[in-house]
Amino acid sequence: MNEKKLQRGDLCIIKLDGFTHSDDGFAVVGRNDGGDGSTVFRKIDLSSYPSCGDFKGDSSIVNEGDVALIMGYIGRPCRISIGPKWLNYDVYEILIQGMVRQVFRRNLYEIL
Repeated sequence: MNEKKLQRGDLCIIKLDGFTHSDDGFAVVGRNDGGDGSTVFRKIDLSSYPSCGDFKGDSSIVNEGDVALIMGYIGRPCRISIGPKWLNYDVYEILIQGMVRQVFRRNLYEIL
C-alpha cells in the first residue's frame, strides 16, 4: 500500500499491473478494449464513487511505467472511510502525455 501523500510537483510512475481494481474489487481505471494499457479520465466523481459512471470527461490510454507529474490532491470519495488505511482511494490530478487527468493513489508510485 502507498502510505505517503503526494505533493504538487512530485514525479510518479503509473502502476497498472495487478492494480486496475482496488482490494475491495472497485475499478480504479478504465479498460482499454483495444489493447495494452488502461484508460484514465479527466474527472473521477468523488460524490458517487464507487458506482457506474464515476469516470467522466476526456480520456487517455496510459501504460505501466508512464511518468506523470502531480498537479494536486483532489480528495477522497465520500463513500470511502477516513484514515490512513484508505489512502489508496485518494484522487490526484496529474499531467500525463500533455493532458490533465485524475487517478487514484493506488496507481501512482513516487519516483525518488
